[in-house]
Amino acid sequence: MRVQGIGFALAGLVGIVSFAGAVASCGDDSGVSTFVPGGEAGIDDDGSIFNSDGGIVDNSCKPKSCQDLGFTCGPNADGCGGLLQCGDCTLPEFCGGKGFSQCGGISNVGPDGAVICNATTCNALGFDCGPAGDGCGGLLNCGTCTLPNICGGGGKSSVCGNNIPCLNLCKQQVQCDSGTTTITGKVVAGTIIKYGNPDPVPGVLVYVPNSAVKAFTKGVQCSQCGADVTGDPLVQTTTAVDGTFTLTNVPVGNGIPIVIQLGRWRRQVSFNVAQCVTTAVGDIHMPRNKNEGDIPLTAISTGGVDGMECVLLKMGVDQAEFGNPGGTARMELYKGNGAQINNATPAESTLVGSLNTLKNYDQVLFPCWGQEVLKSAGDQSNVLTYGDSGGRVFATHYSYTWLFKNAPWSATATWNVNAAQLNSSTGEIDTSFAKGKTFATWLDLVGALSNKVPPRMNVNAPRHDFDSVNAPAARWMYTVNETPNFPLHYTFDTPWGKQNQCGRVVYSDFHVTNSNSQGVNFPAECAVSPMTSQEKALEYMIWDLASCVPPPPKPLCTPVTCKDQNITCGPAGDGCGGLLQCGTCLAPGTCGGGGKYGQCGQPDANQCVPKTCNDLGVNCGPAGDGCGGLLACGTCVMPDTCGGGGQAGVCGNQTPK
Repeated sequence: MRVQGIGFALAGLVGIVSFAGAVASCGDDSGVSTFVPGGEAGIDDDGSIFNSDGGIVDNSCKPKSCQDLGFTCGPNADGCGGLLQCGDCTLPEFCGGKGFSQCGGISNVGPDGAVICNATTCNALGFDCGPAGDGCGGLLNCGTCTLPNICGGGGKSSVCGNNIPCLNLCKQQVQCDSGTTTITGKVVAGTIIKYGNPDPVPGVLVYVPNSAVKAFTKGVQCSQCGADVTGDPLVQTTTAVDGTFTLTNVPVGNGIPIVIQLGRWRRQVSFNVAQCVTTAVGDIHMPRNKNEGDIPLTAISTGGVDGMECVLLKMGVDQAEFGNPGGTARMELYKGNGAQINNATPAESTLVGSLNTLKNYDQVLFPCWGQEVLKSAGDQSNVLTYGDSGGRVFATHYSYTWLFKNAPWSATATWNVNAAQLNSSTGEIDTSFAKGKTFATWLDLVGALSNKVPPRMNVNAPRHDFDSVNAPAARWMYTVNETPNFPLHYTFDTPWGKQNQCGRVVYSDFHVTNSNSQGVNFPAECAVSPMTSQEKALEYMIWDLASCVPPPPKPLCTPVTCKDQNITCGPAGDGCGGLLQCGTCLAPGTCGGGGKYGQCGQPDANQCVPKTCNDLGVNCGPAGDGCGGLLACGTCVMPDTCGGGGQAGVCGNQTPK
């Protein structure tokens, strides 16, 4: 039987007969593959190759096997135009490592063709923190650091360290065989019993100073978190939402100082600390007066409806700390249309009419006046400049007059003043951001919520003066029973729209009290009773008002680049705990494939030198390059066939002449 006209494409596989324009399958595992010129061709029953006119072409080339050739790996020619697959090498050998198509040497290519690169480890690199590349395109995680150490902080990339010298109380820190030297406690407001139980204060910095704590610079400062912290904290932490804290690795001894600080609220206390055990110090209250510690110098423009001075009194600030400007009190009153210290209390205009006067204060409070009283452009400009200089501003209800027409602060919300005044409503806490979640949890802890999930509180005398909040300003509370729902409370940092911010503005659109206090001498306007839920909400916001504004991220460690490390591929660490991607390699190169860490290279490069067709002395059929690669050495012109003259890989024939 003859098989004719088989039109397969040249596949170069064992058992395929290839023709110029036609291919026929041999149907066995002989590995014979003979090139035949012309178009129509086929194979006879006896295996002879015939051309289109029926004549026998040639069947005289006897293919070689891998064993005949002495080859142990890679693709090779069978001498008759056919292809042999002589196998793979077993690691660590590679094809060509011991000569042409011979297994030997040390391989970096696996049996499946995947590159095997000698990956490094964190220990080998000398790293103990952050990510790093293994030099073969893989990622290592070398761990994290324990404060005060940071990754790269000691000046050595990807190594935990710090540059803090061990002085003073540092020398009293001890290494415990078991346990740790620890102080636990809770920071609370200074509230005295007639105003109820003191509430916890979250977010307070608690630390052991290692040098003298310095006095605050007087007047408003455009400073960010950390700028007002003095005393070279040795160990530090911040209070949780319930006011609790745990300080570890505390120095041992009597009279160990501890500082609690929230913005410019600050108090220093001391305790005896035993070695390698936990010392529970109980509640530490925020300072009630200047003798106990630092209290922000505060200006209050008293409002006819909202007595915010009463909230501060109930938070624990001693009555003696409220007075007229120019004295020693920390809470200085200016008469808006609300309470006064006495008839000598100056008017609000004395405060806002002078930028220099405003800048004396750490924070300024503008409670609701009970009616809309528009402010002059000059006064608005002074308040805005004060806030942008690092000042803190708290306004309620009608004191939107400091915001809604005072650009750029007016852009922080979509204003709709005097849209509605309600007797009551339900406010829901916005938990879409971290501070909102903490606020909701705190309100629950102090019993101010009417509903836990979702967190809601009853609000008396809510007002509708703005429809929405514009990011990055933060909405803290909004109504849920109104159509449409509208915000009740929001904050933003200043200068608005700038990267480096240092001030803060708080606006609350509900009343904490709803009675007229005009002309009343402080503290007659303040009810002697525990704080209401709304007063507690403002208490939290007064703490938040004082808290520091975080700076833009600042690297504590100088990162290194891929170029700095002479790495051109794969992932790598930047030496400071960050991740770099140093690039990819073009095939057949792989990361580390040439045996060099973090460098593109080709497997077996410079270990096996491939041969050419000329080197092999062949001019037809496929052949191996001796290094696991495949060569195509050409075709023959009839009547010659590959190997047909008796010389493997060479065109020829034995047709009698």
